[in-house]
Amino acid sequence: MSCKVKLLQQFYDRIWVAGAVGEIDRFFNTQVEASGLMHELELTAVEFHDFAVALQEIMEVSQVTLEKTIEQGEWVSAMGTFEATLRASGRTITGSGMLMARIVDDRIVEAFNCVDFLSLFEKSGLLPENALALGMAGHRFT
Repeated sequence: MSCKVKLLQQFYDRIWVAGAVGEIDRFFNTQVEASGLMHELELTAVEFHDFAVALQEIMEVSQVTLEKTIEQGEWVSAMGTFEATLRASGRTITGSGMLMARIVDDRIVEAFNCVDFLSLFEKSGLLPENALALGMAGHRFT
């Protein structure tokens, strides 16, 4: 495992699995903006902290696995899966996402994310099952 992949795994293990959101600055350059987590919104390190806290109120992540990784120069891409327990029901769920990050001096300086939030919110009961199919059929969620 390369240094950049190790850094990503440490990030997921500390921030998401251990819930140590206070350590976010250890992984991010203070000027970083993470995009792709919310539509048309880039999150600063401070905003990412709030995002992580909000998501951790919904679920407790028990494991993050980097399934596939690719590195080139300062860049690393990872496709990962996670397992979590929903706090409201105690139900175990799984999810997936991808990250493309530029790492300089052992800190993330750019991050582009793609997380399957639709499935995550379906599994958590915040959206109906088959929400994608319903939306494609013209159903409006109110």
